[in-house]
Amino acid sequence: MSKSLPVNVRRPPAPPPPVPDVRFKNKTNSDFYNHVPTIEVTKKKHNSLLQIPSPTSDEVITSVLKDSVRDRSSNPSSKPNVAKTKGQSLSSQLHMKPPQPLSEEEEEEEEEDDEDEDFYEIVTDQIVKDSRFKVNPANIPSPKNSHLTEIEQRGRAMLSATPANRSGSPVPSKSKINKIDDISKLLDRTIQEKKELEANNVRLHTTIQELRHKNQDLQLKLENRNRDYDIMSKNYLDHVRMIRATDDDHSTIADKLNQLKASIEHLIRKAQGSRSVNLNKAAAIDHFKDSGLLEGFPIKDNLEPFLLNLYMESVIMSFLESRFFDKPLSCVFDYNSGFNDLYQWMNARNNKLAVRWRQQLCVMLTQDPETKARQEALVTKTADELTALITHIYPNSNEGVKIRELCCKSFELSVAMTALESVISPWHGHLGSRFDEECMATSLKSNPEGDVALVIFPAFKDTNNGFYSRSKVWCY
Repeated sequence: MSKSLPVNVRRPPAPPPPVPDVRFKNKTNSDFYNHVPTIEVTKKKHNSLLQIPSPTSDEVITSVLKDSVRDRSSNPSSKPNVAKTKGQSLSSQLHMKPPQPLSEEEEEEEEEDDEDEDFYEIVTDQIVKDSRFKVNPANIPSPKNSHLTEIEQRGRAMLSATPANRSGSPVPSKSKINKIDDISKLLDRTIQEKKELEANNVRLHTTIQELRHKNQDLQLKLENRNRDYDIMSKNYLDHVRMIRATDDDHSTIADKLNQLKASIEHLIRKAQGSRSVNLNKAAAIDHFKDSGLLEGFPIKDNLEPFLLNLYMESVIMSFLESRFFDKPLSCVFDYNSGFNDLYQWMNARNNKLAVRWRQQLCVMLTQDPETKARQEALVTKTADELTALITHIYPNSNEGVKIRELCCKSFELSVAMTALESVISPWHGHLGSRFDEECMATSLKSNPEGDVALVIFPAFKDTNNGFYSRSKVWCY
């Protein structure tokens, strides 16, 4: 039954709220209000279930307030004294002492609380009775849901509006459960693989540390061995210098022989001038005939300039060979004949001691000041004789400096070849034989398919056949 407010009762000072979510000072009424759905929630549910037009919240509240004000103005004596009744019943049940007289302010506050409670009850009754907020606004009887309360009917309506599929259900379907199981297994495998990878990483890190330590040890050993090798190499070179006159070996001697051959060619080419303009052909032929070089030559009656120049290269090399290379020990050693006999006797009994003795003699010759002076004298004498011969054949040439350098190189090369373990010496064995590319090198205008008619530069080889330098020949 609706209640009305008296006319002389003071209305609340605040304007009505935009939504019915109102909080009052009384704790009991506010707790009760928290369990009641708001007007907005009720309106949304009502519209979704019944699909009927619904007024806005402002219109509903305005309508309810008008009805309540109208009822209060028409029946001023219908105001209940709920607070006093509740207060009296509680004090009588709990045997509390009678309350003390209240001040005017406290009385005004209590009156305001009572008015708020009364106003809340009136608004609640109006909302409950209003057909716009009911699930069944037309009061159509339903034998299936007639025994249910309004809240239960709302719940059933909400459940019926829920989709029939399981997509919105909190309980997962069987397929999803299977997917969850698969994901769980995959996660377990991933975790296991991660643990294995971490273990492998630890093992690899340990192995790397061990390899680093081993590498450091090997680096230290390598440095020590390199240091030892340097010491051994230095000692070996010192030992070699003690028993050998020079540091030359087979490779350096082969290079020096090629340089000597090229120096002789360059000397004759420069001495003859352009197109052999400096060549004294008659003097050259007379010299070759007197020396017996033209005996057995196939075309000695028709010698062209290029053949005379080749003969001059052969004459220079033969001159150097007779002065420097064709000696048992050295050209500056006075006892070559006696040395050769003694060396042959020692070599037949102990080859190592004989070789050691020969090498030590070469070292003494290169380090002896008197021998060096004799070397300078012999080089100067040989250079002067060669200069005179070349000037006689090539009158306008002036190659004295180059001839002296050529003689110095020849002397040093002869000492280096004698100081080796196996002596290297010139060898003349190709004259009159067939040309062989493996052991011979052709000269200008030579017939590669003919016989050797002139040996310009002899071959050089050692006694053990471990070294060989090709000869330079002219074939006809």
